[in-house]
Amino acid sequence: MRLLGDEYVKSEFRAHRNVENPVHIIGFLTEWQSYAQQLEGDAWRDARMDKGKIDKMSDQQLGQLYELMQTIREKQLKENDPEYQGEQ
Repeated sequence: MRLLGDEYVKSEFRAHRNVENPVHIIGFLTEWQSYAQQLEGDAWRDARMDKGKIDKMSDQQLGQLYELMQTIREKQLKENDPEYQGEQ
């Protein structure tokens, strides 16, 4: 999972590297700081996303979130279910 997370973080920082709107920059950095603090313990494992944040997401962001969820589920099945064959 760490590898997937690391690649995602790198991709997000690259995508926001040239953003000039200060509101977007502050929001982006605030969320990443919050994310980093949550990762310090195991509290994040059972955490749920705030509905208000989900409601503010664009269609593209929701699509990325869905793809991330599918990737994580697939990886968990591969690791935990010896009979799992993947998508046929």
